[in-house]
Amino acid sequence: MSASSGDASSSLAILPSYQSPSGEPQESVWRLLALPLRGRIPVPGEGPRSTSSADDRGPISSPVGLEPACTAAFLMHTLSPDRSLYRGVRRVAPPLPDVRREPTPADAATPCQEGDDAPARRLVSACADVVSTRVTAGAFDVSLSGGVDSAVLCALAARQAPGRVRAWSMDVHFADETERRNARMVARATGVELVDVPIPDAVLPDLFEPTVIATETPILNARVIASFAFYAAARLLGASTMLSGAGADEVLMGNPNAMASAAARIEEDRRLARTVLRGPVDNLGDTQAMPWSLGGEEATEEVRYAAWVLRELVLPPERRSARAHKLTIHTPYLDTRFSDVALALPESSLSHAGMGKWLFRHGVRGLIPDEVRLARKTPRYGHTALSSPMRPRWLELYRAWLAPSRLEPLEVIDPKATLALLDHSTRMEPDTAEASAVDRLLMRLCSLAMLHAHAARGSSCPES
Repeated sequence: MSASSGDASSSLAILPSYQSPSGEPQESVWRLLALPLRGRIPVPGEGPRSTSSADDRGPISSPVGLEPACTAAFLMHTLSPDRSLYRGVRRVAPPLPDVRREPTPADAATPCQEGDDAPARRLVSACADVVSTRVTAGAFDVSLSGGVDSAVLCALAARQAPGRVRAWSMDVHFADETERRNARMVARATGVELVDVPIPDAVLPDLFEPTVIATETPILNARVIASFAFYAAARLLGASTMLSGAGADEVLMGNPNAMASAAARIEEDRRLARTVLRGPVDNLGDTQAMPWSLGGEEATEEVRYAAWVLRELVLPPERRSARAHKLTIHTPYLDTRFSDVALALPESSLSHAGMGKWLFRHGVRGLIPDEVRLARKTPRYGHTALSSPMRPRWLELYRAWLAPSRLEPLEVIDPKATLALLDHSTRMEPDTAEASAVDRLLMRLCSLAMLHAHAARGSSCPES
């Protein structure tokens, strides 16, 4: 899919204004619409096709598309790292780092007290070395969310190239206001230009399909779509290479409770997936094991979990959606010069009193404001399309893509059960306990229907 994804930015359209759900005109904004792949690939026997998202045409008979057994395994979180959703495609998982954390000394003091300055300096020095290499090569743009990871990258880049660095932040309805305020604080403190990209809620539903095609994988929340729009705007405004803090949580134990939270989400996902899968579905694998236990037995569970999060959740939207707009993303925290140092540190030096990245936070004191350095991590996966001000448009889009003619070609999805779940979701309040899980499943099912439709129409290199 790489050839088609690579020119997605060529079809950007700039619309002068949009309206809020109440119908009131709003301030002019960038509205970024990349034409879907379907609009560019002719299908034998069909005339010109509309570039609007879903229609209700019958299934296309084709030997390509998604593999039914892998589709079911994906929804049940049992798809192994070497298997792909696509027929006839295998994935080659990169080797996991052979790094193990040092044991915590029996007489260790409170983390980051006496004697801890040396490892903290070594950690920050490794980060500075990677950033210096990237900036020297021309990476003068930094994605600045306002968290400690991106703030450190911004400060180090500004030291390396004074007056040449731009920081980019995203203004979207589910962005954390504290982090947005912190991003402005970091920009002032480091003397960099801050470019704030507005992502109106009205554009996100229309970018659902282009985002799925660009990332080449099902997505689970609207934040991924906002990132696609964010990178499109950054490229349009002149960015070509950008530093990202992605991966810092995974190598620095940024959220000490992340693995337990992920396990709870997976169990919830599996319970809901069973309600829409046609049974019995064969070859689902071990539906009790966690997905990060399916490969890399030689690595620690922490490393296997980190690899799964990065491979399945973090890097596709970060790297592939940026690539679709011809924007290159660098992730310094995943450079082995940094990650090997971080993954070798004792766990006790990274997690303290429920706060992650403790040694790293200690090491960057004086580099960024303390309000940012000591701010706790904000969860990223709680926001759903159902909490959007554009909820009616989202539900309309879901209904179009979850039509029986779209789901039948997947072979393993029960259209009636899916529509029943969709009808149930229309009556849900966004803050109910199961809202996030239901919306994750609906978004993934729509994504699967989109990927199958596009792959069946001639995608040259799925999951490239």
